[in-house]
Amino acid sequence: MSGRPFQHLIAFSLLLICFIACWRVGDHAEVGCIEREREAILQFKDGVVYDYHGVLPSWGNGEDKKDCCRWRGVECNNQTGHVIMLDLSHYYLEGKIGPSLGELQHLQHLNLSWNQFEGILPPQLGNLSNLQSLDLDHNYQQITCENLDWLFGLPLLRQLDLSSANLSKAIHWSQAINKMPFLTELHLSYTQLPTISISHNNCSKSLVVLDLSWNGLTSSSIYPWLFNLFSTSSLFHLDLSSKNLKGSIPNAFGNMTTIAYLDLSWNGLTSSSIYPWLFNLFSTNSLFHLDLSSNNLNGSIPNAFGNMTTLAYLDLSRNGLTSSSIYPWLFNLFSTSSPVHLDLSSNNLNGSIPNAFGNMTTLAYLDLSWNGLTSSSIYPWLFNLFSTSSLVHLDLSYNHLNG
Repeated sequence: MSGRPFQHLIAFSLLLICFIACWRVGDHAEVGCIEREREAILQFKDGVVYDYHGVLPSWGNGEDKKDCCRWRGVECNNQTGHVIMLDLSHYYLEGKIGPSLGELQHLQHLNLSWNQFEGILPPQLGNLSNLQSLDLDHNYQQITCENLDWLFGLPLLRQLDLSSANLSKAIHWSQAINKMPFLTELHLSYTQLPTISISHNNCSKSLVVLDLSWNGLTSSSIYPWLFNLFSTSSLFHLDLSSKNLKGSIPNAFGNMTTIAYLDLSWNGLTSSSIYPWLFNLFSTNSLFHLDLSSNNLNGSIPNAFGNMTTLAYLDLSRNGLTSSSIYPWLFNLFSTSSPVHLDLSSNNLNGSIPNAFGNMTTLAYLDLSWNGLTSSSIYPWLFNLFSTSSLVHLDLSYNHLNG
């Protein structure tokens, strides 16, 4: 009788060891991909006519290639075997995006950027109801899309980048965007966007990053939509560069209290159209990146520019600014903030540069090229700058330096 408890203990220990062993095997067992999804990916491969980097040879029907979860660019859920990510970015594939991708209904991330796909974007992408990010950037405007109604089938989408696609016929693009409840990032640069309909002024409340650069939208078509966006979202990043914005910018721009990154370069904006709302912006937010290059700024810049205490990046190049209009607020700026990038190239700077330039100890990038600066106006403060800053880029070309 005395040995029975000991036997029970041994039996229990053996059972426990078996349980742990089985659990470890089950935990590390790999589930192969779903056959239907495997066939869908192979059909997509059939549409690729050129594979510059030799990415797709790992995709095939051979005995050693049957598990699509092991294919390059493919990621599966370890427990279910469903394909959850397809990332073929920067492989310079050529061909067409076939409708078979719509069969990957568990896909969460699809990245086909930096390739050379062409043709019409298949609306079957709207079947990817679990998709959270879609990136088709840099396919060199060879992808066309006549409407974005298929986006209605992607309720979980958070990041959308269709930059360089041809959306010139997608007249209701803003309506489709407005109905995406979780969209936080939208990149539509170089897409030939048509004018926004006044009836589609309601905006997605979740947008944080918005890039509509290098399109042909005019001031009258973009402002109503944007102002509604400012009042409903927490926009952090706004890029409206090269958008044919001209004339006066309404003061409502100053209500972008959450903006940290603002790019209005390559427009036709004038000093009088920018300054009023910009000064209000300085007093209400934490702007760290401001690009106003390639506009028509000239004359005097008010000292209120010096109140941009959080600014790290400032580009005022390719304008008509003069020395007397820049220096006063610029020195105040350096005393209150820590800018690391300053570009004042291609303006009308000339004469003597005050030694206060040498106090810009946080600068890593400084471009004063294409001005009228002389040697005597540069050297004193420049020597001080070298001894105190972490400057890695300095451009003084195309000035009047000699001696």
